[in-house]
Amino acid sequence: MCIGDRTVRAELRDRIGPQAALCDAIRAALPPEAVLARDVTVPASSWGNRLLDIHHPHTNVFPRGGGIGQGLGMGIGAALATPDTPTLVMAGDGGLAVHLGELLTLAQERPRLTLVVFNDGGYGVLRNMQDRYFDRRSGVDLATPDFAALAHATGLPYARIAAEADAAPVLTAAAASDGPTLVEVDLTALGPMKTPFTPPVALPAR
Repeated sequence: MCIGDRTVRAELRDRIGPQAALCDAIRAALPPEAVLARDVTVPASSWGNRLLDIHHPHTNVFPRGGGIGQGLGMGIGAALATPDTPTLVMAGDGGLAVHLGELLTLAQERPRLTLVVFNDGGYGVLRNMQDRYFDRRSGVDLATPDFAALAHATGLPYARIAAEADAAPVLTAAAASDGPTLVEVDLTALGPMKTPFTPPVALPAR
């Protein structure tokens, strides 16, 4: 890695604040051949696609079209195709809500998959865009389920990350499991990114 690469990565880590601990813990918990499936969500777009080291092309799963909600289905497919290797899915609460039914597939097939749900109570990227460019929010704050109760209802093991110190033990244990685990990242408790992520978009003149 050249000096310029190290500088860029250091600056990005600084911008994401406490989520850097999650990035480190995910990579440390998984072997190089593990599949990393990332739905379209703020953590995936801001650091999952940029800071997480990918060791093999076939372990890199991401919906290039930009639609939310596809990550869990893709991750289940990858996990069933590689049963001896852990798979990890990064999803947002808003994206997961689009395909909550896939949790039943996860519960039924029981692949070796860790589903990490980043819960900020809404569509985080749209919320950040509205906060940056407009004077009000609309349609971005969502009613989200109690993920612990949802995991219990579907027979899935559950764990919660609410502080940086939780990341390594929770993710290490989940990745070592022989079956699925739903891990909720409570982003409100964890604390905000130092710099809110907004995509490079062009907005019409107001």
